[in-house]
Amino acid sequence: MYKVIDLSRLLPGPYATFCLQGLGMEVIKVEEPGLGDYLRHYEPMHEGTGLWFSSINRGKKSVSLNLKRPADRAALRGLLQEADVLVESFRPGVMQRLGLDPEELRREFPQLVIASITGWGQSGPMAQLPGHDIGFMCLAGMLSGDPRVPKIQWGDLAAGGLAAALRITGALLQRQQSGQGCWLDIAMLDGLVGLQPTRFANLVAGAAPDEVLTGGLPQYNLYRCADGGWISVGALEPQFLALLQSEAGDLSADALTTFFASAPREQWMERLGEACVVPLLDLGEVPGHPQVLSRNLFNEAGMVHPPTGPVHGKVPALGEHNVELLGAGAGKSH
Repeated sequence: MYKVIDLSRLLPGPYATFCLQGLGMEVIKVEEPGLGDYLRHYEPMHEGTGLWFSSINRGKKSVSLNLKRPADRAALRGLLQEADVLVESFRPGVMQRLGLDPEELRREFPQLVIASITGWGQSGPMAQLPGHDIGFMCLAGMLSGDPRVPKIQWGDLAAGGLAAALRITGALLQRQQSGQGCWLDIAMLDGLVGLQPTRFANLVAGAAPDEVLTGGLPQYNLYRCADGGWISVGALEPQFLALLQSEAGDLSADALTTFFASAPREQWMERLGEACVVPLLDLGEVPGHPQVLSRNLFNEAGMVHPPTGPVHGKVPALGEHNVELLGAGAGKSH
């Protein structure tokens, strides 16, 4: 089993290691003594722990180390002796100031894959600036055309977390051939730009970037139903479009708006499911939907599994595994 040491906090790094857990890897979470990952204290809370923290950190082991102390850095190096991956999300230069320069760690632990997750990357004129998901998305052009704040953190979760898990897995595969680890510079900006190949292809062609799959076509859009619910239509291919036309007749946007407003949401999938018509579910409806239930996407506590596979286990208390992993002299308040 691959062993991952995770120095990161909040969303991107912990979600990356959550995805690595779904691939069967063991994760040891290194947290600041007394405080731990800030996400432990974010609302909503359950039994004293933030549910956001619980959602992406269950099944991990937690040790508490103050990386400003030489003895604790030595303890970290002890953990790295048997580790395959080190994940960190400090601002560029912080690891060097802590005496944990990734280049030096690479020489000390040549087998180690080090993943440094940041917003802007290790280089460039903005590398030292702070940032959050909304800013990374804005600079990547993701919110252009119809600016609004998305309902999920695309930079943190997809361009940061999931992309990091993919790159780490690729580096481990390469290590099987070379015997050598590497240092990965993972920027959320880079990932968000890379998530838009079709938009930038349109830009190269001089076409409007948002006209086909983002609401510009009547047959690929959202419509309100008679009961106030919404339905999605994705009838792009000729066979699906023909099915839709056989029921609706006129395929103009105004006609389809009137057509779908004539019946409640649940009737439309029964009538036109074969034409890629699917109900828009409220978030609370998702866990109980028959298709979702059949795929076992949630654990027994109602927390989602990562897209890489199921993750079970309890949420670790801060420093719960100090004695197990650092030795008998390390207490929970280490």
